[in-house]
Amino acid sequence: VKYNAHQNDLDKLLNVQYEKFKKLYPEYKDYKHNLALASFHMYENVKEEALKNNVIVLQRKGNLVETFLPI
Repeated sequence: VKYNAHQNDLDKLLNVQYEKFKKLYPEYKDYKHNLALASFHMYENVKEEALKNNVIVLQRKGNLVETFLPI
């Protein structure tokens, strides 16, 4: 969970953390993987890019957490 999500956070999730997960846990290669980016504030361009890359977006709105699912 980030306070502000930036483009580099999304890039790190997709290109570093997810790749590291695939190396560390090859036994899950046949499973469906759902990536998510959670933040108190999300820039609109980052949200759009995350959804384009099939990343679930969780964003705080008041006392609620909005969930945006990729199409």
